Amino acid sequence: MKKLLLLTGLVFGSISMYAQTTCATATNISGTGTLVCPAITGTYPAGTGLCYTAPATAPKAIWYKFTPATGGVLSVTSGIAANPVATTDTRLSVFTGACGGPYTCVALNDDINEAGQDYRSAISNITLTAGTTYYIVWDNRWSATGFSFDFTFTAATCFKPTGFTYTAAPTTTSVGLGWTAPAQGFPEGYDFEYGPTGFVQGTGTLVSTADTSVSLTTLSPNSIYDFYIRSNCGFGDFSVWAGPISFSTLFTPATPPYNTSFEETSFDFVGWTLDEPATYAGESWQVYPAGAGSPLVQDGDNMALIFSSNAASGPNDSWLMSRGLDLNAGATVTVSYYVRNYVNATSTGTSTYELKAGTSQDIAGMTIPIATESETSATYVQKTSSFVAPSAGTYYLGFHSTNAVNAGTHATFIDNVAVSQVLGTEDYLASQFTVFPNPANDVININNTNDAIITNVKVTDLKGRTVKSNNVVAAANVQISASDLSAGVYFLNITSDKGTVVKKIVKK
Repeated sequence: MKKLLLLTGLVFGSISMYAQTTCATATNISGTGTLVCPAITGTYPAGTGLCYTAPATAPKAIWYKFTPATGGVLSVTSGIAANPVATTDTRLSVFTGACGGPYTCVALNDDINEAGQDYRSAISNITLTAGTTYYIVWDNRWSATGFSFDFTFTAATCFKPTGFTYTAAPTTTSVGLGWTAPAQGFPEGYDFEYGPTGFVQGTGTLVSTADTSVSLTTLSPNSIYDFYIRSNCGFGDFSVWAGPISFSTLFTPATPPYNTSFEETSFDFVGWTLDEPATYAGESWQVYPAGAGSPLVQDGDNMALIFSSNAASGPNDSWLMSRGLDLNAGATVTVSYYVRNYVNATSTGTSTYELKAGTSQDIAGMTIPIATESETSATYVQKTSSFVAPSAGTYYLGFHSTNAVNAGTHATFIDNVAVSQVLGTEDYLASQFTVFPNPANDVININNTNDAIITNVKVTDLKGRTVKSNNVVAAANVQISASDLSAGVYFLNITSDKGTVVKKIVKK
């Protein structure tokens, strides 16, 4: 899925230290420095436990090894000035084991920032054990061109925890998080800092604990958080920080109009999820960060995609389940989205899938057929389907990929999913209201031609969270301030004596 496929030759000035072409002849790295990796022409690793599967065509690799005399942390990066962002595309893996395997993957990285089109590779602060040999392997998945990389080993006596898990499933306001104590060192406790996703470390909430878990109980619904954690080994000896690591609270059902373009790193972070048969071993839906302006997305930075499975795993059988949607009895629900059938220059294939709805976020709940599709367009096309909600309640949508086996590169892309419902007389009422200016800057005017008396205007964001609520002087025409809203898309939930209507507005 990379866009950078052909690279030009590069010349570097660094430590003249070249890797060899097999595990047995891997170049030994003695310590921190900048190394020159030659053209990648060596033997690709073979055996179990590797970090990657071999590229389909002429897989090659270059081998290094490092055996630390003491425990410590390792960082390796090709993201240095010697390697221009525009012309460097690498892939890195670090593993242990005897030549020929079995191996144990310790760390891997393909891209520093795929969405930002930085296809160089980096791992940082990986814990190493004294006396263990680690293989540092670069392969030709994207390019065989040589490059330079920095290798940094720092001896340490205090090590960060690993193995982060949920000790209590997320609710709308709480979560339990746990971790595994480091195998090396003697931590007396841990410093755990958390806050809204993207927070600057040092500005979050700090929890110090002697346990290997924390319970957070004052969180907000529909929200994403980050945390950092380090070990405290006493006497001023701390590990490096691990993080940021993200988690979310549960997403409450949204009331249409609803829209998502999967603008987070995980389906969980927009309230969506996957479901698959217990024995299924094929490809799964994933969020793909193509970046703004990429032809791979229809809207925003990301989209949902699923590759076709191979012969060993059979046809696709993966479900992508939406966030809950609160629907009215008898409402006509319209679902629109954009779909693209992706094939590379040497592949063929058709995207086949079905769209269903149901009252639980799993396969068993998908009982309302909406559409069965077969798409061949190599560019995005909009699809629109509808169904009638049989009763009032929370419903979920399910996109079920049924792509046939494909030996080449073939995938289904879905983006910009929108849901609306027509409520009969309520829909007529909505047509009598106007909001302006739209986009808005400082104020929003709300007028209606039905003599409805407006009493409250609630502003919600695309995730259904209430941003502000305005109790206004009862009148047919009102004005609310927009100056305190951040730029973005919002919904105005307008309450009047003749009912409630929802209007979409953009804040500049």
